[in-house]
Amino acid sequence: MNSGTRFGDYLLLQRAAVGGMSEVFRAQRQARRPGEPELALKRLLPMLCDDEQIARLFLREVEAMRRIDHPAVLPLLDAGECGGVPFVVMPWVRGANLRQLLKGSGSGPQQPLSITATLWLGAQLAGGLATAHAAGVVHRDVSPSNILVDILGSVFLIDFGIARVMGLAQTTRGQGMRGKWAYASPEQIAGQPIDFRTDLFALASVLIEALAGQAPFADMDRESTLARISRAEPLRWPNLPFELNEVDATLRAMLRREPADRPASTHDVVAVLQRGLEQLGDPYGEEACRELAARTRGVPPASGAFVVQPAELRGEDVTNPQIDPDATQVRAYGEP
Repeated sequence: MNSGTRFGDYLLLQRAAVGGMSEVFRAQRQARRPGEPELALKRLLPMLCDDEQIARLFLREVEAMRRIDHPAVLPLLDAGECGGVPFVVMPWVRGANLRQLLKGSGSGPQQPLSITATLWLGAQLAGGLATAHAAGVVHRDVSPSNILVDILGSVFLIDFGIARVMGLAQTTRGQGMRGKWAYASPEQIAGQPIDFRTDLFALASVLIEALAGQAPFADMDRESTLARISRAEPLRWPNLPFELNEVDATLRAMLRREPADRPASTHDVVAVLQRGLEQLGDPYGEEACRELAARTRGVPPASGAFVVQPAELRGEDVTNPQIDPDATQVRAYGEP
């Protein structure tokens, strides 16, 4: 058995990330059987365990994940406390996030995905979101760095750390918008109530970026980007083939300014994307998975050993969008 630090029933093999609230470890069970996969264990930083509001924010992700059972959402394998420190355990994923896939191994412009791979990715994510929405969970941070693709091309939505969970008390401390500003919805920017249609807006923004190589509203700076989002005026749009008119119309509807004008159901979005895949001759995503897997294997090894990371652990620069295109003014605690 590999050496490591003992933490309850687990051995912490390597600290993969640390941030303002939590730390993530590559881990394994102490009683691990041969061939049993490694795990990702995330725990609240010990010095923060006495802060009830931070602990509540951490445990919100646990409750969100308990409610969701879908192949595109990593399962919660365990959760609890050890020595007064709350933790969660999920599968360790080897692969890359969508931001890494789009960047590839070079330092130049992002390289778009094919239409087939994008629709497959979108259908999987929309399916996971539909299950979350039916369970009363709004992710509200759908963005490229929160989408994982493993070495087989499987797609996962991660990081429910700032999700809104129906029936769960919300914290109130702090100011500011929750979520990444380049993928925020008009209602998030305005501080208005949100629901599942907020996630649809963000998902459409991600899919347009996957097709076009740039987020649809990304402008010269944060202020101009937020202004475009508030007006629902995208700067760029991919040219889709005629047979995908329904897909094009649905993406445009998902990005409408008023939530009431967006699709009435996340399941409707899944159905449209699936019909698009059928039009392209890849209804089961076989071609799409091969492309995604190949792109994942092309990510440099230094960033290819990927572990589930919450937003506060990824080292995102929240003040300089030139450094981090996913950056946001995310407040550490509370919500609108």
